[in-house]
Amino acid sequence: MMPISAHKPSGGALRASLFLATMGFAFVVVALPILAVILFAIFPKLNELSFIAPFSNLGPHLNDPRLLQAVFNSVTLALSVCALSTVMAVSAALVRIKLGRRGAIWDVLFLVPFLVPPFTGAFAWIQLGQRNGFIEQLLGFNLSSILYSFFGIVIVMALNLFPVVYFTTSSALQIVGQRYDEVARVFGATSVRRLFRIVLPLVGTAIVSSNLLVFIMTVEEFGTAEILGRRADIDFVVTYIHEKLSDWPIDLPGASVLSLILIVIALGAYNLHLRLTKQVTTSVDEVQSQGRKSQLGTVGTTISHIALGGLAFVAVALPLLSILLSAMMQRMSGGLVWSNLNFNAFIALFTTHEDALSAIATSLHLATVTALITVTIGILAAFFIVRWRSVLSDPLDFLLTLPNALPAMTLAVGLILVWNQSFWPWTPYNTWWVMLLAYTCIMLPYPVRMITSTLRQLPMSMQDAAVVYGASDLGVILRVNGPALLGVSVASGFIVFSIASRELVTSLLLTPPGFETVSTFVFHQFDQGSVNTAMAMSLVSVLISGGFIALANYLNSLRPEKGH
Repeated sequence: MMPISAHKPSGGALRASLFLATMGFAFVVVALPILAVILFAIFPKLNELSFIAPFSNLGPHLNDPRLLQAVFNSVTLALSVCALSTVMAVSAALVRIKLGRRGAIWDVLFLVPFLVPPFTGAFAWIQLGQRNGFIEQLLGFNLSSILYSFFGIVIVMALNLFPVVYFTTSSALQIVGQRYDEVARVFGATSVRRLFRIVLPLVGTAIVSSNLLVFIMTVEEFGTAEILGRRADIDFVVTYIHEKLSDWPIDLPGASVLSLILIVIALGAYNLHLRLTKQVTTSVDEVQSQGRKSQLGTVGTTISHIALGGLAFVAVALPLLSILLSAMMQRMSGGLVWSNLNFNAFIALFTTHEDALSAIATSLHLATVTALITVTIGILAAFFIVRWRSVLSDPLDFLLTLPNALPAMTLAVGLILVWNQSFWPWTPYNTWWVMLLAYTCIMLPYPVRMITSTLRQLPMSMQDAAVVYGASDLGVILRVNGPALLGVSVASGFIVFSIASRELVTSLLLTPPGFETVSTFVFHQFDQGSVNTAMAMSLVSVLISGGFIALANYLNSLRPEKGH
Protein backbone atom coordinates (compact mmCIF):
# COMPACT_ATOMS: atom_id res chain seq x y z
CA MET A 1 0.00 0.00 0.00
CA MET A 2 3.01 2.32 0.20
CA PRO A 3 2.93 3.33 -3.46
CA ILE A 4 -0.72 4.37 -3.14
CA SER A 5 -0.16 6.59 -0.14
CA ALA A 6 2.95 7.99 -1.73
CA HIS A 7 0.98 9.13 -4.72
CA LYS A 8 -1.84 10.82 -2.84
CA PRO A 9 -0.14 14.10 -1.85
CA SER A 10 1.53 14.69 -5.21
CA GLY A 11 -1.61 13.55 -7.02
CA GLY A 12 -3.75 15.98 -5.03
CA ALA A 13 -1.35 18.84 -5.71
CA LEU A 14 -1.24 18.03 -9.41
CA ARG A 15 -5.02 17.83 -9.62
CA ALA A 16 -5.39 21.17 -7.84
CA SER A 17 -2.83 22.76 -10.16
CA LEU A 18 -4.54 21.40 -13.26
CA PHE A 19 -7.91 22.61 -12.02
CA LEU A 20 -6.61 26.10 -11.25
CA ALA A 21 -4.98 26.26 -14.68
CA THR A 22 -8.18 25.11 -16.42
CA MET A 23 -10.44 27.46 -14.46
CA GLY A 24 -8.02 30.36 -14.88
CA PHE A 25 -7.87 29.76 -18.61
CA ALA A 26 -11.68 29.62 -18.81
CA PHE A 27 -11.96 32.85 -16.84
CA VAL A 28 -9.55 34.81 -19.04
CA VAL A 29 -10.72 33.41 -22.39
CA VAL A 30 -14.47 33.06 -21.74
CA ALA A 31 -15.62 34.87 -18.61
CA LEU A 32 -13.94 38.24 -19.18
CA PRO A 33 -15.48 39.03 -22.59
CA ILE A 34 -18.90 37.69 -21.53
CA LEU A 35 -18.73 39.74 -18.32
CA ALA A 36 -17.89 42.79 -20.41
CA VAL A 37 -20.97 42.20 -22.57
CA ILE A 38 -23.21 41.85 -19.50
CA LEU A 39 -21.83 44.99 -17.86
CA PHE A 40 -22.20 46.88 -21.11
CA ALA A 41 -25.88 45.86 -21.27
CA ILE A 42 -26.44 47.05 -17.70
CA PHE A 43 -24.44 50.27 -17.96
CA PRO A 44 -25.19 51.97 -21.31
CA LYS A 45 -22.36 54.50 -20.85
CA LEU A 46 -19.72 51.91 -20.08
CA ASN A 47 -17.79 52.81 -23.22
CA GLU A 48 -17.21 56.16 -21.53
CA LEU A 49 -16.18 54.36 -18.30
CA SER A 50 -19.35 55.69 -16.70
CA PHE A 51 -21.70 53.65 -14.49
CA ILE A 52 -24.61 56.09 -14.51
CA ALA A 53 -28.22 55.10 -15.30
CA PRO A 54 -27.90 51.35 -14.75
CA PHE A 55 -30.57 49.14 -16.36
CA SER A 56 -32.05 52.11 -18.20
CA ASN A 57 -31.36 50.38 -21.51
CA LEU A 58 -33.24 47.16 -20.78
CA GLY A 59 -36.86 48.32 -20.87
CA PRO A 60 -36.96 49.91 -24.34
CA HIS A 61 -35.34 46.89 -25.96
CA LEU A 62 -37.31 44.21 -24.11
CA ASN A 63 -40.58 45.94 -25.07
CA ASP A 64 -39.71 45.83 -28.77
CA PRO A 65 -42.58 43.97 -30.56
CA ARG A 66 -40.15 42.47 -33.10
CA LEU A 67 -38.16 40.79 -30.36
CA LEU A 68 -40.75 38.17 -29.29
CA GLN A 69 -41.18 36.91 -32.86
CA ALA A 70 -37.42 36.85 -33.38
CA VAL A 71 -36.92 34.80 -30.20
CA PHE A 72 -39.67 32.36 -31.22
CA ASN A 73 -38.14 31.97 -34.69
CA SER A 74 -34.66 31.37 -33.28
CA VAL A 75 -35.77 28.70 -30.77
CA THR A 76 -38.03 26.95 -33.29
CA LEU A 77 -35.26 26.95 -35.87
CA ALA A 78 -32.77 25.48 -33.39
CA LEU A 79 -35.14 22.69 -32.32
CA SER A 80 -35.98 21.86 -35.95
CA VAL A 81 -32.32 21.76 -36.97
CA CYS A 82 -31.54 19.50 -33.99
CA ALA A 83 -34.29 17.07 -35.00
CA LEU A 84 -33.29 16.88 -38.67
CA SER A 85 -29.56 16.75 -37.88
CA THR A 86 -30.11 13.90 -35.41
CA VAL A 87 -32.11 11.82 -37.89
CA MET A 88 -29.45 12.24 -40.59
CA ALA A 89 -26.43 11.87 -38.32
CA VAL A 90 -27.55 8.89 -36.21
CA SER A 91 -28.71 7.00 -39.31
CA ALA A 92 -25.39 7.68 -41.02
CA ALA A 93 -23.38 6.72 -37.92
CA LEU A 94 -25.25 3.41 -37.52
CA VAL A 95 -24.53 2.54 -41.14
CA ARG A 96 -20.93 3.75 -41.08
CA ILE A 97 -20.00 1.77 -37.94
CA LYS A 98 -21.01 -1.45 -39.71
CA LEU A 99 -18.52 -0.74 -42.50
CA GLY A 100 -15.43 -0.72 -40.28
CA ARG A 101 -12.32 0.50 -42.06
CA ARG A 102 -14.17 0.56 -45.37
CA GLY A 103 -16.20 3.52 -44.14
CA ALA A 104 -13.25 5.79 -43.33
CA ILE A 105 -13.74 7.83 -46.49
CA TRP A 106 -17.13 9.02 -45.26
CA ASP A 107 -15.55 10.41 -42.08
CA VAL A 108 -13.40 12.66 -44.24
CA LEU A 109 -16.22 13.69 -46.57
CA PHE A 110 -18.62 14.55 -43.74
CA LEU A 111 -16.07 17.05 -42.40
CA VAL A 112 -16.33 19.08 -45.61
CA PRO A 113 -19.48 21.03 -44.54
CA PHE A 114 -17.43 22.46 -41.68
CA LEU A 115 -14.77 23.66 -44.11
CA VAL A 116 -17.22 25.78 -46.10
CA PRO A 117 -18.19 29.09 -44.43
CA PRO A 118 -21.95 29.06 -43.74
CA PHE A 119 -22.51 32.26 -45.72
CA THR A 120 -20.64 30.70 -48.68
CA GLY A 121 -22.65 27.48 -48.35
CA ALA A 122 -25.93 29.42 -48.23
CA PHE A 123 -24.93 31.38 -51.31
CA ALA A 124 -24.03 28.10 -53.03
CA TRP A 125 -27.54 26.77 -52.36
CA ILE A 126 -29.00 30.01 -53.68
CA GLN A 127 -26.99 29.55 -56.88
CA LEU A 128 -28.35 26.01 -57.11
CA GLY A 129 -32.01 26.48 -56.24
CA GLN A 130 -33.00 30.01 -57.23
CA ARG A 131 -34.97 30.87 -60.36
CA ASN A 132 -32.71 30.34 -63.36
CA GLY A 133 -30.20 28.74 -60.99
CA PHE A 134 -28.00 25.78 -61.85
CA ILE A 135 -30.72 23.18 -61.14
CA GLU A 136 -33.27 24.95 -63.32
CA GLN A 137 -30.75 25.41 -66.13
CA LEU A 138 -29.93 21.69 -66.07
CA LEU A 139 -33.22 20.04 -65.03
CA GLY A 140 -35.90 22.61 -65.78
CA PHE A 141 -37.19 23.30 -62.24
CA ASN A 142 -36.10 25.38 -59.26
CA LEU A 143 -36.25 25.10 -55.46
CA SER A 144 -36.86 28.76 -54.66
CA SER A 145 -40.21 28.14 -52.93
CA ILE A 146 -38.52 25.68 -50.55
CA LEU A 147 -35.19 27.46 -50.24
CA TYR A 148 -36.65 30.84 -49.30
CA SER A 149 -38.75 29.48 -46.46
CA PHE A 150 -38.34 28.51 -42.82
CA PHE A 151 -38.09 24.84 -43.82
CA GLY A 152 -35.43 25.69 -46.39
CA ILE A 153 -33.32 27.41 -43.74
CA VAL A 154 -33.69 24.32 -41.52
CA ILE A 155 -32.48 22.03 -44.31
CA VAL A 156 -29.46 24.18 -45.21
CA MET A 157 -28.39 24.51 -41.57
CA ALA A 158 -28.93 20.80 -40.82
CA LEU A 159 -26.79 19.80 -43.82
CA ASN A 160 -24.03 21.99 -42.39
CA LEU A 161 -24.34 20.92 -38.73
CA PHE A 162 -25.23 17.21 -38.77
CA PRO A 163 -21.50 16.22 -38.64
CA VAL A 164 -21.42 17.41 -34.99
CA VAL A 165 -23.90 14.66 -34.07
CA TYR A 166 -22.42 12.20 -36.57
CA PHE A 167 -18.86 12.24 -35.21
CA THR A 168 -19.91 12.19 -31.56
CA THR A 169 -22.31 9.30 -32.15
CA SER A 170 -19.76 7.38 -34.23
CA SER A 171 -17.16 7.67 -31.45
CA ALA A 172 -19.71 6.49 -28.88
CA LEU A 173 -20.69 3.53 -31.07
CA GLN A 174 -17.04 2.51 -31.34
CA ILE A 175 -16.74 2.46 -27.55
CA VAL A 176 -19.98 0.53 -27.09
CA GLY A 177 -19.06 -1.97 -29.78
CA GLN A 178 -21.43 -4.68 -31.02
CA ARG A 179 -21.29 -7.12 -28.09
CA TYR A 180 -24.52 -6.00 -26.42
CA ASP A 181 -26.35 -5.88 -29.74
CA GLU A 182 -25.12 -9.38 -30.61
CA VAL A 183 -26.27 -10.77 -27.25
CA ALA A 184 -29.74 -9.32 -27.78
CA ARG A 185 -29.83 -10.74 -31.31
CA VAL A 186 -28.91 -14.21 -30.06
CA PHE A 187 -31.80 -14.06 -27.59
CA GLY A 188 -34.24 -13.26 -30.39
CA ALA A 189 -34.61 -9.46 -30.27
CA THR A 190 -35.62 -7.91 -33.58
CA SER A 191 -33.41 -5.30 -35.24
CA VAL A 192 -35.84 -2.48 -34.39
CA ARG A 193 -36.08 -3.57 -30.77
CA ARG A 194 -32.27 -3.84 -30.50
CA LEU A 195 -31.91 -0.35 -32.00
CA PHE A 196 -34.30 1.39 -29.60
CA ARG A 197 -33.70 -0.73 -26.49
CA ILE A 198 -29.96 -1.45 -26.73
CA VAL A 199 -27.98 0.68 -29.19
CA LEU A 200 -29.61 4.12 -28.93
CA PRO A 201 -29.80 4.11 -25.09
CA LEU A 202 -26.09 3.24 -24.94
CA VAL A 203 -25.19 6.26 -27.09
CA GLY A 204 -27.93 8.51 -25.73
CA THR A 205 -25.48 10.70 -23.81
CA ALA A 206 -23.48 11.40 -26.95
CA ILE A 207 -26.62 12.27 -28.92
CA VAL A 208 -27.97 14.60 -26.23
CA SER A 209 -24.62 16.35 -25.69
CA SER A 210 -24.00 16.89 -29.40
CA ASN A 211 -27.55 18.20 -29.81
CA LEU A 212 -26.80 20.86 -27.23
CA LEU A 213 -23.98 22.04 -29.47
CA VAL A 214 -26.19 21.96 -32.57
CA PHE A 215 -28.90 23.92 -30.75
CA ILE A 216 -26.52 26.63 -29.60
CA MET A 217 -24.73 26.78 -32.95
CA THR A 218 -28.06 27.25 -34.72
CA VAL A 219 -29.20 29.98 -32.34
CA GLU A 220 -25.99 31.95 -32.84
CA GLU A 221 -25.42 31.26 -36.58
CA PHE A 222 -25.57 34.53 -38.49
CA GLY A 223 -24.53 33.89 -42.09
CA THR A 224 -27.27 31.48 -43.16
CA ALA A 225 -29.97 33.25 -41.12
CA GLU A 226 -29.04 36.57 -42.70
CA ILE A 227 -28.72 35.43 -46.31
CA LEU A 228 -31.78 33.15 -46.44
CA GLY A 229 -33.82 34.71 -43.65
CA ARG A 230 -33.70 38.13 -45.24
CA ARG A 231 -35.02 36.72 -48.52
CA ALA A 232 -37.74 34.80 -46.64
CA ASP A 233 -38.56 37.89 -44.53
CA ILE A 234 -37.92 36.00 -41.27
CA ASP A 235 -36.37 37.73 -38.24
CA PHE A 236 -33.94 35.97 -35.91
CA VAL A 237 -32.25 37.28 -32.78
CA VAL A 238 -28.80 37.22 -34.40
CA THR A 239 -29.95 39.18 -37.45
CA TYR A 240 -31.60 41.69 -35.14
CA ILE A 241 -28.32 42.05 -33.25
CA HIS A 242 -26.54 42.58 -36.56
CA GLU A 243 -28.83 45.52 -37.23
CA LYS A 244 -27.78 47.03 -33.91
CA LEU A 245 -24.10 46.71 -34.84
CA SER A 246 -24.30 47.67 -38.51
CA ASP A 247 -27.01 50.34 -38.86
CA TRP A 248 -26.05 53.87 -37.94
CA PRO A 249 -26.01 54.93 -35.16
CA ILE A 250 -24.35 51.76 -33.83
CA ASP A 251 -26.15 50.55 -30.70
CA LEU A 252 -23.62 48.55 -28.67
CA PRO A 253 -25.71 48.57 -25.46
CA GLY A 254 -28.75 47.37 -27.43
CA ALA A 255 -26.74 44.55 -29.00
CA SER A 256 -25.55 43.54 -25.55
CA VAL A 257 -29.15 43.44 -24.25
CA LEU A 258 -30.19 41.17 -27.11
CA SER A 259 -27.14 39.00 -26.43
CA LEU A 260 -28.36 38.51 -22.87
CA ILE A 261 -31.48 36.94 -24.36
CA LEU A 262 -29.31 34.43 -26.19
CA ILE A 263 -27.57 33.65 -22.89
CA VAL A 264 -30.98 32.95 -21.31
CA ILE A 265 -31.91 30.67 -24.23
CA ALA A 266 -28.57 28.84 -23.88
CA LEU A 267 -29.09 28.50 -20.12
CA GLY A 268 -32.49 26.91 -20.72
CA ALA A 269 -31.00 24.52 -23.29
CA TYR A 270 -28.16 23.66 -20.92
CA ASN A 271 -30.52 22.87 -18.03
CA LEU A 272 -32.62 20.67 -20.32
CA HIS A 273 -29.40 18.96 -21.44
CA LEU A 274 -28.46 18.21 -17.83
CA ARG A 275 -31.85 16.65 -17.11
CA LEU A 276 -31.81 14.53 -20.24
CA THR A 277 -28.21 13.47 -19.64
CA LYS A 278 -29.07 12.16 -16.18
CA GLN A 279 -31.85 10.06 -17.71
CA VAL A 280 -29.88 8.58 -20.61
CA THR A 281 -26.35 8.27 -19.17
CA THR A 282 -24.99 4.73 -19.42
CA SER A 283 -21.58 3.10 -19.26
CA VAL A 284 -20.08 -0.09 -20.60
CA ASP A 285 -18.14 -2.80 -18.86
CA GLU A 286 -15.18 -2.54 -21.24
CA VAL A 287 -14.02 -0.42 -24.13
CA GLN A 288 -14.43 -2.09 -27.49
CA SER A 289 -11.66 -1.73 -30.05
CA GLN A 290 -12.58 -0.08 -33.31
CA GLY A 291 -13.84 -2.58 -35.84
CA ARG A 292 -11.59 -2.75 -38.88
CA LYS A 293 -13.59 -5.24 -40.93
CA SER A 294 -16.99 -4.73 -42.46
CA GLN A 295 -19.77 -6.50 -40.57
CA LEU A 296 -21.89 -6.63 -43.71
CA GLY A 297 -21.88 -8.86 -46.74
CA THR A 298 -21.22 -7.64 -50.25
CA VAL A 299 -24.81 -6.56 -50.85
CA GLY A 300 -25.13 -4.87 -47.46
CA THR A 301 -21.82 -3.07 -47.91
CA THR A 302 -22.88 -1.82 -51.33
CA ILE A 303 -26.25 -0.58 -50.07
CA SER A 304 -24.58 1.14 -47.11
CA HIS A 305 -22.10 2.94 -49.35
CA ILE A 306 -24.95 4.02 -51.64
CA ALA A 307 -26.93 5.40 -48.67
CA LEU A 308 -23.95 7.31 -47.28
CA GLY A 309 -23.08 8.43 -50.79
CA GLY A 310 -26.56 9.90 -51.22
CA LEU A 311 -26.16 11.96 -48.05
CA ALA A 312 -22.67 13.03 -49.10
CA PHE A 313 -23.98 14.02 -52.55
CA VAL A 314 -26.57 16.39 -51.06
CA ALA A 315 -24.49 17.73 -48.15
CA VAL A 316 -21.06 17.84 -49.83
CA ALA A 317 -21.06 17.36 -53.61
CA LEU A 318 -23.90 19.72 -54.57
CA PRO A 319 -22.62 22.75 -52.60
CA LEU A 320 -19.05 22.15 -53.79
CA LEU A 321 -20.24 21.82 -57.39
CA SER A 322 -22.15 25.07 -57.04
CA ILE A 323 -19.07 26.80 -55.63
CA LEU A 324 -16.90 25.42 -58.45
CA LEU A 325 -19.32 26.50 -61.19
CA SER A 326 -19.71 29.95 -59.63
CA ALA A 327 -15.92 30.31 -59.50
CA MET A 328 -15.58 29.30 -63.14
CA MET A 329 -18.27 31.63 -64.51
CA GLN A 330 -16.94 34.77 -66.19
CA ARG A 331 -20.35 36.47 -65.86
CA MET A 332 -22.96 35.28 -63.37
CA SER A 333 -25.71 36.20 -65.83
CA GLY A 334 -24.02 34.30 -68.67
CA GLY A 335 -25.47 30.91 -67.68
CA LEU A 336 -24.02 27.41 -67.76
CA VAL A 337 -22.46 27.40 -71.20
CA TRP A 338 -18.91 26.33 -72.02
CA SER A 339 -18.02 29.76 -73.38
CA ASN A 340 -18.81 31.29 -69.97
CA LEU A 341 -16.67 28.84 -67.97
CA ASN A 342 -12.93 28.97 -67.38
CA PHE A 343 -10.32 28.80 -64.60
CA ASN A 344 -9.24 32.43 -64.82
CA ALA A 345 -10.48 33.19 -61.29
CA PHE A 346 -8.21 30.47 -59.85
CA ILE A 347 -5.22 31.72 -61.85
CA ALA A 348 -5.86 35.33 -60.88
CA LEU A 349 -6.19 34.29 -57.24
CA PHE A 350 -2.45 33.62 -57.01
CA THR A 351 -1.16 35.99 -59.66
CA THR A 352 -3.00 39.25 -59.06
CA HIS A 353 -4.12 38.81 -55.43
CA GLU A 354 -0.88 38.93 -53.45
CA ASP A 355 -2.63 38.56 -50.10
CA ALA A 356 -4.34 35.25 -51.01
CA LEU A 357 -1.48 32.96 -49.97
CA SER A 358 -0.90 34.99 -46.81
CA ALA A 359 -4.59 34.67 -45.92
CA ILE A 360 -4.47 30.88 -46.35
CA ALA A 361 -1.33 30.56 -44.21
CA THR A 362 -2.80 32.74 -41.46
CA SER A 363 -6.04 30.76 -41.35
CA LEU A 364 -4.26 27.38 -41.24
CA HIS A 365 -1.91 28.59 -38.49
CA LEU A 366 -4.73 29.96 -36.36
CA ALA A 367 -6.89 26.86 -36.90
CA THR A 368 -4.09 24.45 -35.96
CA VAL A 369 -3.08 26.26 -32.77
CA THR A 370 -6.74 26.69 -31.78
CA ALA A 371 -7.42 22.97 -32.25
CA LEU A 372 -4.43 21.96 -30.10
CA ILE A 373 -5.34 24.35 -27.28
CA THR A 374 -9.07 23.58 -27.19
CA VAL A 375 -8.61 19.79 -27.29
CA THR A 376 -6.10 19.97 -24.43
CA ILE A 377 -8.45 22.10 -22.34
CA GLY A 378 -11.35 19.87 -23.39
CA ILE A 379 -9.62 16.75 -22.04
CA LEU A 380 -8.74 18.41 -18.72
CA ALA A 381 -12.21 19.91 -18.36
CA ALA A 382 -13.85 16.55 -19.10
CA PHE A 383 -12.05 14.94 -16.14
CA PHE A 384 -13.06 17.74 -13.77
CA ILE A 385 -16.66 17.63 -15.02
CA VAL A 386 -17.09 13.83 -15.07
CA ARG A 387 -14.47 12.07 -12.90
CA TRP A 388 -12.92 14.58 -10.49
CA ARG A 389 -16.10 16.39 -9.59
CA SER A 390 -16.35 19.26 -7.13
CA VAL A 391 -18.74 22.11 -6.39
CA LEU A 392 -17.15 24.01 -9.30
CA SER A 393 -17.60 21.23 -11.88
CA ASP A 394 -21.02 22.37 -13.11
CA PRO A 395 -20.02 26.07 -13.29
CA LEU A 396 -16.93 25.06 -15.28
CA ASP A 397 -19.05 22.94 -17.60
CA PHE A 398 -21.51 25.77 -18.21
CA LEU A 399 -18.77 28.38 -18.62
CA LEU A 400 -16.98 26.34 -21.29
CA THR A 401 -20.28 25.68 -23.13
CA LEU A 402 -21.51 29.26 -22.99
CA PRO A 403 -19.47 30.93 -25.81
CA ASN A 404 -21.60 29.47 -28.60
CA ALA A 405 -24.67 31.04 -27.02
CA LEU A 406 -23.37 34.47 -27.96
CA PRO A 407 -23.07 35.81 -31.49
CA ALA A 408 -19.44 35.83 -32.52
CA MET A 409 -19.65 39.54 -33.22
CA THR A 410 -20.77 40.21 -29.65
CA LEU A 411 -17.93 38.12 -28.25
CA ALA A 412 -15.58 40.12 -30.44
CA VAL A 413 -17.03 43.32 -28.99
CA GLY A 414 -16.50 41.87 -25.51
CA LEU A 415 -12.86 41.19 -26.30
CA ILE A 416 -12.46 44.74 -27.57
CA LEU A 417 -14.04 46.12 -24.40
CA VAL A 418 -11.77 43.99 -22.21
CA TRP A 419 -8.42 44.40 -23.92
CA ASN A 420 -8.65 47.85 -25.50
CA GLN A 421 -8.01 49.55 -22.17
CA SER A 422 -5.06 51.75 -21.26
CA PHE A 423 -4.45 50.24 -17.80
CA TRP A 424 -3.13 46.90 -19.18
CA PRO A 425 0.71 46.71 -19.14
CA TRP A 426 0.42 44.57 -22.28
CA THR A 427 -2.61 43.83 -24.38
CA PRO A 428 -3.24 41.29 -27.14
CA TYR A 429 -5.61 43.74 -28.82
CA ASN A 430 -4.65 44.65 -32.38
CA THR A 431 -2.28 41.67 -32.57
CA TRP A 432 -2.44 38.07 -33.77
CA TRP A 433 -3.05 36.96 -30.18
CA VAL A 434 -6.47 38.58 -29.87
CA MET A 435 -7.63 36.53 -32.85
CA LEU A 436 -6.35 33.38 -31.13
CA LEU A 437 -8.25 34.36 -27.97
CA ALA A 438 -11.42 34.86 -30.00
CA TYR A 439 -11.07 31.58 -31.90
CA THR A 440 -10.30 29.64 -28.71
CA CYS A 441 -13.29 31.15 -26.90
CA ILE A 442 -15.69 30.28 -29.70
CA MET A 443 -14.35 26.76 -30.33
CA LEU A 444 -14.01 25.48 -26.75
CA PRO A 445 -17.55 24.01 -26.50
CA TYR A 446 -16.93 21.45 -29.27
CA PRO A 447 -14.14 19.36 -27.67
CA VAL A 448 -15.53 19.91 -24.17
CA ARG A 449 -18.97 18.49 -25.06
CA MET A 450 -17.70 15.70 -27.30
CA ILE A 451 -14.94 14.48 -24.96
CA THR A 452 -17.12 14.85 -21.86
CA SER A 453 -19.93 12.74 -23.34
CA THR A 454 -17.43 10.03 -24.34
CA LEU A 455 -15.70 10.00 -20.94
CA ARG A 456 -19.07 9.46 -19.24
CA GLN A 457 -19.39 6.19 -21.12
CA LEU A 458 -15.97 4.82 -20.17
CA PRO A 459 -16.09 2.34 -17.28
CA MET A 460 -14.81 3.62 -13.94
CA SER A 461 -13.20 0.24 -13.32
CA MET A 462 -10.19 1.12 -15.51
CA GLN A 463 -9.48 4.30 -13.58
CA ASP A 464 -10.08 2.65 -10.19
CA ALA A 465 -7.71 -0.20 -11.03
CA ALA A 466 -5.04 2.26 -12.16
CA VAL A 467 -5.33 4.26 -8.93
CA VAL A 468 -5.11 1.09 -6.82
CA TYR A 469 -1.85 0.25 -8.55
CA GLY A 470 -0.45 3.72 -7.87
CA ALA A 471 -1.20 5.63 -11.05
CA SER A 472 -1.08 9.42 -10.71
CA ASP A 473 -3.77 11.73 -12.06
CA LEU A 474 -1.58 12.55 -15.05
CA GLY A 475 -0.99 8.84 -15.61
CA VAL A 476 -4.74 8.22 -15.60
CA ILE A 477 -5.21 10.88 -18.28
CA LEU A 478 -2.31 9.86 -20.50
CA ARG A 479 -2.14 6.08 -20.14
CA VAL A 480 -5.55 4.84 -18.94
CA ASN A 481 -8.36 6.95 -20.40
CA GLY A 482 -6.23 8.79 -22.94
CA PRO A 483 -6.08 5.98 -25.52
CA ALA A 484 -9.86 5.48 -25.29
CA LEU A 485 -10.41 9.23 -25.74
CA LEU A 486 -8.00 9.52 -28.65
CA GLY A 487 -10.64 8.96 -31.34
CA VAL A 488 -13.10 11.57 -30.09
CA SER A 489 -10.23 13.98 -29.31
CA VAL A 490 -8.96 13.74 -32.89
CA ALA A 491 -12.51 14.09 -34.24
CA SER A 492 -13.20 17.18 -32.10
CA GLY A 493 -9.84 18.62 -33.11
CA PHE A 494 -10.74 18.16 -36.77
CA ILE A 495 -14.08 19.90 -36.20
CA VAL A 496 -12.38 22.81 -34.41
CA PHE A 497 -9.79 23.05 -37.19
CA SER A 498 -12.50 23.01 -39.83
CA ILE A 499 -14.66 25.70 -38.21
CA ALA A 500 -11.72 27.90 -37.17
CA SER A 501 -10.26 27.84 -40.68
CA ARG A 502 -13.34 29.65 -42.00
CA GLU A 503 -14.40 31.79 -39.00
CA LEU A 504 -15.67 35.12 -40.32
CA VAL A 505 -17.25 37.53 -37.86
CA THR A 506 -14.51 37.74 -35.23
CA SER A 507 -11.93 37.88 -38.01
CA LEU A 508 -13.68 40.88 -39.56
CA LEU A 509 -13.78 42.76 -36.26
CA LEU A 510 -10.45 41.73 -34.74
CA THR A 511 -7.99 41.12 -37.60
CA PRO A 512 -5.07 43.52 -37.00
CA PRO A 513 -3.62 45.69 -39.78
CA GLY A 514 -1.54 43.69 -42.22
CA PHE A 515 -3.37 40.41 -41.51
CA GLU A 516 -6.01 38.69 -43.59
CA THR A 517 -7.72 35.32 -43.20
CA VAL A 518 -9.47 33.22 -45.81
CA SER A 519 -12.90 34.25 -44.55
CA THR A 520 -12.14 37.99 -44.56
CA PHE A 521 -10.62 37.67 -48.04
CA VAL A 522 -13.76 35.90 -49.30
CA PHE A 523 -16.04 38.40 -47.58
CA HIS A 524 -14.22 41.36 -49.07
CA GLN A 525 -14.38 39.81 -52.54
CA PHE A 526 -18.14 39.28 -52.16
CA ASP A 527 -18.45 42.87 -50.94
CA GLN A 528 -16.61 44.09 -54.04
CA GLY A 529 -18.84 42.03 -56.35
CA SER A 530 -16.11 39.53 -57.31
CA VAL A 531 -18.26 36.44 -56.73
CA ASN A 532 -16.08 34.16 -58.86
CA THR A 533 -12.91 35.16 -56.98
CA ALA A 534 -14.66 34.65 -53.62
CA MET A 535 -15.90 31.21 -54.65
CA ALA A 536 -12.47 30.28 -56.03
CA MET A 537 -10.84 31.16 -52.71
CA SER A 538 -13.52 29.21 -50.81
CA LEU A 539 -12.86 26.10 -52.91
CA VAL A 540 -9.07 26.38 -52.56
CA SER A 541 -9.49 26.70 -48.80
CA VAL A 542 -11.73 23.60 -48.69
CA LEU A 543 -9.20 21.57 -50.70
CA ILE A 544 -6.23 22.63 -48.55
CA SER A 545 -7.97 22.11 -45.20
CA GLY A 546 -9.55 18.87 -46.42
CA GLY A 547 -6.15 17.63 -47.57
CA PHE A 548 -4.67 18.18 -44.12
CA ILE A 549 -7.61 16.39 -42.49
CA ALA A 550 -7.37 13.47 -44.92
CA LEU A 551 -3.65 13.15 -44.22
CA ALA A 552 -4.21 13.21 -40.45
CA ASN A 553 -6.99 10.61 -40.78
CA TYR A 554 -4.70 8.38 -42.85
CA LEU A 555 -1.83 8.67 -40.36
CA ASN A 556 -4.23 7.89 -37.50
CA SER A 557 -5.38 4.76 -39.34
CA LEU A 558 -1.80 3.48 -39.41
CA ARG A 559 -1.74 3.13 -35.61
CA PRO A 560 -1.45 -0.53 -34.57
CA GLU A 561 -4.70 -2.03 -33.37
CA LYS A 562 -4.90 -2.82 -29.69
CA GLY A 563 -6.63 -5.81 -28.30
CA HIS A 564 -9.58 -5.73 -25.94
